[in-house]
Amino acid sequence: MDIFLLLFGCVLVVLCIGLELYFLYALLISKNCKYPPAFPSFGKMKKIALSEAEKFLSSSKRPLRIIDLGSGTGGLLLPLAKKFPQHQFVGYDWDFFVCQILKLRARKLSNLTVVRDNFMNVDLSQYDLLLCFLDTKAAEELSLKVAKEIKSDAMIISSAFELKNLTPQQVFDAKSFGMPLKVYVYKNSNNL
Repeated sequence: MDIFLLLFGCVLVVLCIGLELYFLYALLISKNCKYPPAFPSFGKMKKIALSEAEKFLSSSKRPLRIIDLGSGTGGLLLPLAKKFPQHQFVGYDWDFFVCQILKLRARKLSNLTVVRDNFMNVDLSQYDLLLCFLDTKAAEELSLKVAKEIKSDAMIISSAFELKNLTPQQVFDAKSFGMPLKVYVYKNSNNL
């Protein structure tokens, strides 16, 4: 029993050190936290975002293009790409490690592409659905970009952070693990 506890303690220490090193790496290459390290969608927030995306995707009679800005390891993209093979999905993230994990997880999906780049460089006018889980700095910058580029019939689902300068059509309470989170749904950008 003592050996098991010692091994468990060693594994836990190695995991903690690895996580700290990842956050240091992320801080260094994220332009001083302008784009935060990967943090997965979770809890009620994830369920609501997936549910709203599924409603939108299942109602379409034509193939759609979906982009996840800050896709991380694919918490939202993977279940959607598996459920809706007729649609094309793109995951954008600046982080090399999470992109590699997502590529590995999506290797059997021909309808999902992973791009390692700053999503502020992508032309959003070609997408029908935008998913994002950002921080305040990135959300402010993105709201200006979206207002200029998004299709008039596109939908945006933003988890946790409101896109300033845009008017959400729906706001869902997504309190999870004691955190007062929300999911913002924007439709028809002509009314943004």
